[in-house]
Amino acid sequence: MYIHFEKKRELNPEKLHDPVVLIGFPGIALVGKLAITAIRDSIDAKLLMNIQYFDFPPKSTVEEGKLDIPTAKLYFKRRKSNDLLILTADYQPQTPEGVFEFSKEFCEMMDELTQGKIKMYISVGAMVSDKPIEDEIPMVFISGTDDKLMKSFLTFENTELMENGVIAGANGILPAWAGANGFAPGICLLAETVPMHMINLNPKASKRLVTVLKDYFNIDMTYDELDKKIEEMEEMLDQFKEKTNHFMRQSREPKGSGADSYFR
Repeated sequence: MYIHFEKKRELNPEKLHDPVVLIGFPGIALVGKLAITAIRDSIDAKLLMNIQYFDFPPKSTVEEGKLDIPTAKLYFKRRKSNDLLILTADYQPQTPEGVFEFSKEFCEMMDELTQGKIKMYISVGAMVSDKPIEDEIPMVFISGTDDKLMKSFLTFENTELMENGVIAGANGILPAWAGANGFAPGICLLAETVPMHMINLNPKASKRLVTVLKDYFNIDMTYDELDKKIEEMEEMLDQFKEKTNHFMRQSREPKGSGADSYFR
């Protein structure tokens, strides 16, 4: 399947400082993508590469009138320790073959680009909870290919080992592929979220992921944009609850008792 890595700037592997790859493809409530893009924007990471791939869905994107094909994008931020390479996209690959091929090609490209210096592949996403968590701090579930690294993430509050289950899509396969094939250890962080059919974002869960990554990698950033989105979401939820309660009150009001009511 066609894949093309289009470099936007050069990267000198000799000057890298223990780089890690942060991955956030769109998924449940866009939790992972929102977390990763919040970090990208806050630290002003620069576009390093566009990735064209024929397993992305055939949907052109339009932004302020500009028409473009769907791509994945890789950003870079140089730091004193743990340079950050940030991968996100408009869409995930559509097929199982596409997810595996993208993971393989991406890991091989990163290995060549950095001369094998990647220390960790870490993806973020969401796990749907069956319990109410509106007023609680979302739990973050940890899984990975390296026991020592998993334990290091479990030292943070409100984290828990993911005992079993599956993680679908590129957020699950890419770090697993990297670890299984000797590129670098893979870690996946999943924040608790609840199904919200009226709202396609859960910035509160995204912020929880950002907090873990911020503290773990000592990222100097703010929560300004995420806090704005959390406030907007809470306002929307309050409006939705108010409308729902109003509807329920109306449905409980006694109806007229006239015999011809149903024929009016």
